Amino acid sequence: MKSKQQGVTMLGMALIAGLIVFFAIMGLKLVPAYIEFATIQSHLREMARAPDTRGAAPRELQSAFNRRKQIDNITSVDGRDMEIDQEGGEIILTILYEKRVHMMGNITACIDFEATSH
Repeated sequence: MKSKQQGVTMLGMALIAGLIVFFAIMGLKLVPAYIEFATIQSHLREMARAPDTRGAAPRELQSAFNRRKQIDNITSVDGRDMEIDQEGGEIILTILYEKRVHMMGNITACIDFEATSH
């Protein structure tokens, strides 16, 4: 009785392993940009909810953000990039920015972020 072998060939296994490695490397390159975005958004929310920033001038808010960004080594944005609005007595802080991440060769990922305190 002959049995037919079933399974993945060596070429198929190499292709699957290559795809897994490719997507893992791409993920590892993109994760820091998303971590930085989450940190920026966290700082904006904390600043908007802090009682000492309710009546603060825009320049004071910008310098407060700059102090926070230095501590967390945020390099993509600055306090001058922050838009400050008021809605119903509540401060809304927003930063729109673009992050470019070099992937490989001449391929770059361009990610648009909108961090807001609201």
